Amino acid sequence: MKVSAIVYTSNTGFTAQYATLLSHQTGLPLHQLKECTLPQGTQVLYLGWLCAGKVQGLKKAAARYQVEAVCAVGMAPECDPAKLVGDNHCNGLPLFYLRGGYSPARVRGKYKMMMTMMKAILSKKTDPQSREALEAMERGADWVSVPQLEPVLNWLRG
Repeated sequence: MKVSAIVYTSNTGFTAQYATLLSHQTGLPLHQLKECTLPQGTQVLYLGWLCAGKVQGLKKAAARYQVEAVCAVGMAPECDPAKLVGDNHCNGLPLFYLRGGYSPARVRGKYKMMMTMMKAILSKKTDPQSREALEAMERGADWVSVPQLEPVLNWLRG
């Protein structure tokens, strides 16, 4: 294995689901970043949720641990890997995108306000991707699946 632990930050639970699935598949210990007491410099796989293109908690994880790869969990069906790498300063690190989900009932504070504004913007658009995103924001959606983890598992095994 290329790492000795999985560390994650989750907002509404979808990143935590992926982290748990990875831990079960690999046998690696699982730690929530805010409660993690691993020694400084431990080699980790980091999972964080996306907000405005930024992987939440990544800076803090990278300051404490040796992040060997990053999994970004978001709502979109896919993302631009080059933009994600650039926006998060992950040059040279393997970066994987995992489609998570959205749970309106679990969103709080400033993120709830941000999503209300996003819903207003999306309600004016007519393309299929915008309609799907709007429906997910109104009703919730869960796209977490084991097959999405295959590239991550292959990297860990390789």
